[in-house]
Amino acid sequence: MKKITVSAAVMMSLLTVGISQHSVAKIVETQKNTVGDDPSMTFLRKLQGKYPFDVKLFNSQSLTTRLKKLLGNRYQFMVSTWAVEVPIEVKNNLFVANGCEQHNCGATNFIIVYDFTKNNLSAGIREGDKVNTYSEDGSNSPRVMQWVNNY
Repeated sequence: MKKITVSAAVMMSLLTVGISQHSVAKIVETQKNTVGDDPSMTFLRKLQGKYPFDVKLFNSQSLTTRLKKLLGNRYQFMVSTWAVEVPIEVKNNLFVANGCEQHNCGATNFIIVYDFTKNNLSAGIREGDKVNTYSEDGSNSPRVMQWVNNY
């Protein structure tokens, strides 16, 4: 009987160690997939063709700090509603990420544009017929305006 008790204890210890190692591996994998926090925003160049969710785009401190300042109280709405997305585009010195509300893409959608040349972050939020655009330097980003006019 003692032999079975010892064996069970050993098995439980091994199982616990296995789960711990799996959990650690999962944390390391998550950290590897999170985008950088370089204040220069150059890390965004490496995201071509990747999905915002896969790279944990909204976990980037440097990007989210600027987005929060730019969007104010609309930031939380965007992040909590952003569900469906297309691959990120990095082209002509522009980073472009698009997302929309699940089952409601036509009415509620978003765009984030970063211009590497101007070091300028722009965004757009569409809710039904209401469209708001935002830009750190107060300009109208041509890429955001294209998004506005395509719906």
